[in-house]
Amino acid sequence: MFHFRQAVQEDMDGVLALYDQVIERFQAQTGTMAWRKGVYPTRANFQQAIQAGALYLGELEGALAAGMIITQGTDKTYGTPPWRVDAADEETAVIHTLGVSPNAGKRGVGLQMVEGAVALARQKGWKALRLDVLEGNDPAVRLYERAGFVYIETKQIWYESTGTANFLLYEYAV
Repeated sequence: MFHFRQAVQEDMDGVLALYDQVIERFQAQTGTMAWRKGVYPTRANFQQAIQAGALYLGELEGALAAGMIITQGTDKTYGTPPWRVDAADEETAVIHTLGVSPNAGKRGVGLQMVEGAVALARQKGWKALRLDVLEGNDPAVRLYERAGFVYIETKQIWYESTGTANFLLYEYAV
């Protein structure tokens, strides 16, 4: 059974272990170093997200299987793309750092995490969920499109972990 929940401080060690595995898998799947241990995501990123109530976890049969950060408001680095949903900033949220344990196998955990984010958005009254995907991260693109996210545009964005790179912007109308 899958359970989606908000993270608490006591989850930190498990989250760090999960993302160590996720980073290794991400690098192997994409051939990029966009996520790197000690650069992004870090303990500080997760600590800040826990304190803000923005880190969410997925448990599969009682074991930590996935994580994501959901922040209210649209990321300013996106600029002004042609979003399909006309919504004030406080009516939007962004999914960041979705990672699924390699141990979770092909059990639909990524999709269940996105469905959890959609349910949370409905509960909070948000009109749109938005996100960016590094160009070439085909597993993530397939996941988000399968979940109903719509491609908006490709934009060059600078992040500390990637430098300037092409990111595909996606949106989900809640």
